[in-house]
Amino acid sequence: MKRKLLLAMLLGLLASVSFAQDKAGTAGMTFLKMDVSARATALGGSFIGLSDDASCLYYNPAGMMNLKNMEFIGSYNMYMADVMYTYMGGTYPIPMLNASAGIQVAYLNSGEIDETTPLNPDGTGRTFKFSDMMVGLSYAQMLTPKFFVGGTLKMIKEDAADEGVFVVAGDVGTYYNTGWKSLIFGMSIRHFGSNFTYFDEDTPLPMLFVFGASYTAMNDGVNKISVLAEAAHPSDNAEYVTLGCEYSYNDMFFARAGRKIDNDEYWLIKDDGVDFSDNADPEDPELDYSDSGINWMGTSLGLGFKMNTMGLKVDYAWKHMGYLGITHMITFGYELK
Repeated sequence: MKRKLLLAMLLGLLASVSFAQDKAGTAGMTFLKMDVSARATALGGSFIGLSDDASCLYYNPAGMMNLKNMEFIGSYNMYMADVMYTYMGGTYPIPMLNASAGIQVAYLNSGEIDETTPLNPDGTGRTFKFSDMMVGLSYAQMLTPKFFVGGTLKMIKEDAADEGVFVVAGDVGTYYNTGWKSLIFGMSIRHFGSNFTYFDEDTPLPMLFVFGASYTAMNDGVNKISVLAEAAHPSDNAEYVTLGCEYSYNDMFFARAGRKIDNDEYWLIKDDGVDFSDNADPEDPELDYSDSGINWMGTSLGLGFKMNTMGLKVDYAWKHMGYLGITHMITFGYELK
């Protein structure tokens, strides 16, 4: 009965994804949607069902209850257009309360941008920059040995040229070990809060509801394969699904792959052929805009290495952003044993 109920919950959420409406471009503070961990990035963004390292501060604060020691994480994202995005976090277990606490900081900087205006499209000679900063305080509580809850209070600051805004937001998350084989479910609601006024516009936060699951497909003590899936409902875009797979050897070497899928940009097969008028010359190479085949946009790969005796971890992720190019992320982790 339990298995049927859990399966019905997952299928129901996935069905709701299929009938969603696109709401692109309707929220601000969109840097909050960027992945903060190379491991999660390589898994397509699927991480709620794992939530077993310090990056759970961002993805699912309830997962801090999986961490028995203090852990620290630092990530650097080599994003497109020379945008710099860094993230740091740390967790602190509180065994006497069956609880855990944590803190996280994220910072995005666009670098100097040439100012242009309608009267000076080639530039005014001045520059400006765009920056975001988020500081979050998290707390997680064990309700039963298999069910955890957690929350995060976020303070967010955004500056663009001479304009700036400060916002307070929150996250909540749950983590549930079903006890059936290795099936785990997680849920989080991220970035919820009141609207804010920016550049004289009433702007909402990019709230995101995510439901995910993980399952250990194989574990012989040396080789381990974990598969993950998530369904996400953003407030400012189309719903999407992410899939991920992680292989580990002796809990030391890791290989990962992931994929984001939706009904808009992240389709599996692309067909961008153009229908020309009858009098067009199809042999003209300047008119050949056809672009079909596998769409790699949303595909991600990664590697990881863990030195268990020292508590050190290094993860790398490669992500295909379609026409925007490739991004790279590296994450360092440290467990204080």
